[in-house]
Amino acid sequence: MLSGNMLEQTNQSEILTEHFRYSLTIYYKKNLLSLLQMDAMTEVLSNSDEVEQLILRNTGLTDELLKSLATVLKRSPSEVTVINLNLNQIGPPGVNVLLDLLLLQIIMNNEVQTLIVIKELDLGGNGIGSDGLRVLATFMRYHSHLQYLGLAQTPCSDMEAWKVLFESLKMNTALTHIILDESNLGDNVIKLFAEALRSNKTLRKVDLDNNCFGEVGGHYLLEALRSGGKCSLEHLSLEVNYISTALMANIQERTLWLACVWLPIILNELLYSVIHLLGSLNSGGKTSEKYLLGLLTRSLRHKPTDSPTHVFEVCELSVHGR
Repeated sequence: MLSGNMLEQTNQSEILTEHFRYSLTIYYKKNLLSLLQMDAMTEVLSNSDEVEQLILRNTGLTDELLKSLATVLKRSPSEVTVINLNLNQIGPPGVNVLLDLLLLQIIMNNEVQTLIVIKELDLGGNGIGSDGLRVLATFMRYHSHLQYLGLAQTPCSDMEAWKVLFESLKMNTALTHIILDESNLGDNVIKLFAEALRSNKTLRKVDLDNNCFGEVGGHYLLEALRSGGKCSLEHLSLEVNYISTALMANIQERTLWLACVWLPIILNELLYSVIHLLGSLNSGGKTSEKYLLGLLTRSLRHKPTDSPTHVFEVCELSVHGR
């Protein structure tokens, strides 16, 4: 486990010899980053090609520190896919720095490629405000590979900013999990989110706990689930809001129904992947794979195309041995 305290107590050479043995998560939590820790983290990112997750929750990270970190990530040989900056002091300038980093592209083999592909990003509990939401919306609309987005504790009274963000979700085809807990959304903003749900076909898990909305907002969500559109939601958390027991039961029933509808497609996608793998490993080559795919086609009515991305939980593990 590569924690903040261990980095503070471990010298640079020990870090550089140990981290090559693992797929690493640099992990700090509830502990202000010291200059020594920043230097150690910079050294690891600059020299290791195995850092996959950067967890810096509640560490006092500011826009300036984030700017320095982004500079290091630009030249890091590691392919970081998870960045958790929850509960820090990041404002709109920091969001711009981060998203400029994520939009950075390089030319490799005569093709333009994104330098850093982030699949999980948590900016909850910061002060990104309406400007930060707008910048994030542009990223989500045109460039995002994100599967998980954390925006808990992101109060913003600018309804237009929320509308721009949720409009970006209508055409986003990557995101599967969004967290909006404790953001004081209210009925009017929930209405905007419900409209996005009608069009989005990849969101599978949504958290809206403690957002100060009631029956009106609850009905907006229920109607979105009943709309017969592209919604593929299978989990919707609405704890600590002002929704009646009867309405909550209706929402849960509808969410469960949607989950059951999409289950065959999920299983189909999984089976397709397994059969593709078996076919590629089999010495018979393409003929064997084609035979196996034929069996799959005859046994399942759903085609393994355009199926939603699997939802997964965020794990704050520090080091995953290979």
